[in-house]
Amino acid sequence: MRSDADDDALSWEGDDALDAPRPAVWAPASRTPQLAGDGAQASVPTPATAAAAEAAADATDAEDEPQGLGTVSLVLLGILGGIYLLYTIGWIIGGVGMQAPVMFTLPAVLYQAALWVAVLAPALWFAAVLVATRGSKDWVRVVWLIAGAALLVPWPFVVSGGGGAL
Repeated sequence: MRSDADDDALSWEGDDALDAPRPAVWAPASRTPQLAGDGAQASVPTPATAAAAEAAADATDAEDEPQGLGTVSLVLLGILGGIYLLYTIGWIIGGVGMQAPVMFTLPAVLYQAALWVAVLAPALWFAAVLVATRGSKDWVRVVWLIAGAALLVPWPFVVSGGGGAL
């Protein structure tokens, strides 16, 4: 046994108005109403011209809307983002481990500044590529991210095997 309260829980107020067919609002093409302000006549759109106008508007809307990232592009963006994160960790480990042998050639302030620039470089490159290639094709973004991955390799970490001693 079902009550009306159960049926109300499964519907929204005003659903019936959306399901009802809408009446046609187009006037015949032969009628041209007179504007009140001046003697000029305005034409009333016909269903054929209205359909053509809607199709043209839909085509321009589809061109104006930005396309989302594709699946392959999104996966590549995640992989390259992970590589950049590993590069940041590699620069931290390699730079801190290399600090003691290099301190006799550079003042501590210069070494710390260089270390921070090296640590932040992968994150800054990643963010700069995402911002700079916002309106371009996906392959352009991927090429710039791969170029950054080749340029920003944490050499102190790679050469020393993670110990930081050269």
